[in-house]
Amino acid sequence: MRRKQPHVLRGGQVKLTVNGSAVTADAGETVATVLIANGIIAFNRTRSGEPRGPYCNMGTCFECQVLVTTAKSARSRWLRACMTRAEENMDIRTGTRLPGPGPIEDAD
Repeated sequence: MRRKQPHVLRGGQVKLTVNGSAVTADAGETVATVLIANGIIAFNRTRSGEPRGPYCNMGTCFECQVLVTTAKSARSRWLRACMTRAEENMDIRTGTRLPGPGPIEDAD
């Protein structure tokens, strides 16, 4: 099965890093799409170590959170992959354990 159909118009490509590896994505794709297209389905791990990935894929469940650093911010932040657009020079880390109890804030 082909990932991309030739008759679909797409924007330019952006370069980003996923777990230390360089990847490209079509402008406008979500981070979840980029990760799944690259064979990654475990986006984070619960506090007990269980893998989590996209569930609702519409921003309701928070199961698809990943650590993201962008060119605009030097700090890593937990973001919902299904609601975040891939950007040039974005650095994405998957498989990381979610933070402890309390509100999710910027991670160092």
